[in-house]
Amino acid sequence: MAKIGRNDPCLCGSGKKYKRCCLTAPTSNPNPDRTTANIVAHVEAGDDICDCCVDALNERADRALDLILEGHVDDAEAMAHDLMRDFPQEVEGIDLLSMVSEVRGQRERAADLLRRAIDIVDGHPHHDAETRVLMHQRLTELEHRA
Repeated sequence: MAKIGRNDPCLCGSGKKYKRCCLTAPTSNPNPDRTTANIVAHVEAGDDICDCCVDALNERADRALDLILEGHVDDAEAMAHDLMRDFPQEVEGIDLLSMVSEVRGQRERAADLLRRAIDIVDGHPHHDAETRVLMHQRLTELEHRA
């Protein structure tokens, strides 16, 4: 994979230059010459993402939800896929894709995606209990309407 330049946009989607974002974020193994592969490996290892990345993730997920509520389902779906690509260990992209499927009347697909999201949430202690409860409630509703 290509090396990320200090002045390139950060991979987290924050809009900041890499040198002002994740390059300076503390990690368990700091390395100023991290490559894209190393950043992905860091996330896939289950390490917490930096605060800047969490903020970017939440902002992008909120925007995708707004798009769903505004009826821009295709745009929301594209954003959900982007979140799944950029944050593979996080649940937001899958959860949003489930919502997109539900809006489109694809209840079985929505339920399958929601089950995947629930597996992630149940396997990671950093997710709060409210998130778990809400996802399980949505799944129950989807299964009863199917």
